[in-house]
Amino acid sequence: MKKACFIVPYFGQFPNYFQLFLRSCSINKDYQWLIITDNKEKYSYPKNVKKIDMSFQQLREKFQDKFDFSICLNTPRKLCDYKPAYGYIFEDYIHDYPYWGHCDIDTIIGKLNDFLPELISKKYDKIFTLGHFVLYKNTFENNRTFMKQFQGRKLYKESFTTDKITVFDETYGNKNNVNSIFISNKKEVFQEDYSYNIYINRTTFQQIKYLYKTNTYILGEKLKYNIFVWSSNGLSQIKMCNNKVVNTKIMYLHLQQRKMRIKKDISKYYDFVIIPNLFYGIEKVPKNISEYKKLKKGNFSFHKERIFIKWKIHGLKKRLIKKSRRL
Repeated sequence: MKKACFIVPYFGQFPNYFQLFLRSCSINKDYQWLIITDNKEKYSYPKNVKKIDMSFQQLREKFQDKFDFSICLNTPRKLCDYKPAYGYIFEDYIHDYPYWGHCDIDTIIGKLNDFLPELISKKYDKIFTLGHFVLYKNTFENNRTFMKQFQGRKLYKESFTTDKITVFDETYGNKNNVNSIFISNKKEVFQEDYSYNIYINRTTFQQIKYLYKTNTYILGEKLKYNIFVWSSNGLSQIKMCNNKVVNTKIMYLHLQQRKMRIKKDISKYYDFVIIPNLFYGIEKVPKNISEYKKLKKGNFSFHKERIFIKWKIHGLKKRLIKKSRRL
């Protein structure tokens, strides 16, 4: 029996590195992925990743059938708020799994069995709190916990009846989210952040880590070279320390809002390197100083400038909308 099934609705164009995401899923044979999409492009799907063809309208109708009020789901972007409900909405797909979950496809997955079996064995009701990778115990009652009240409010109904993104799926900014509902209902929740979440406002790779005890985020070490290598053994961060190559296993890398380039010859290789903001193939994972020095470590990118312009435009649009409402 597989340990968990990840439910991933995604509509429109996949990231240009989607095939690498699929490759990273392929080494995790104890886990299943369901990609629910209208994307018709041809990809090589591994045996543990099943593509389900569905239009966004069909998905919306499926969601609506599960609720006795009129939901707001006008764009795929709003799907993030519905993530905690996937186990309820898609329960016919997940009967055979002790856990179900959701993850983002702007990630590269490491070897999950290096991290998850111990947590799953402890039978947590919910594992992790950030929306890009969460697991839920697959029981009838647990899959409906998101509907329970928090401080007298039905947060799911508030979220599902507005077009605004309420961040119902994760701990961010306030307590009005599914994590608070689980904790207030005395559910067992594992809250430590196992992700290597890349800070979006830097061109270089710098980790931003969630600290659940203080409900805050901190920036990790700022490295001159931050290099990740993916292979059949999983995902690792590789760096030099005291004239030695240090290899640290990573559960998954989250490349949120990053335009990544891919070297044209990457299909010739199985293993690959991830640097800001580039994927390229390698023959083998470096194990000594000589092999490490041969790695390409830097790459020219306008990522920071692109993000700055994006947020400027976003802010301008918000001001124009407010102004138009006053007229």
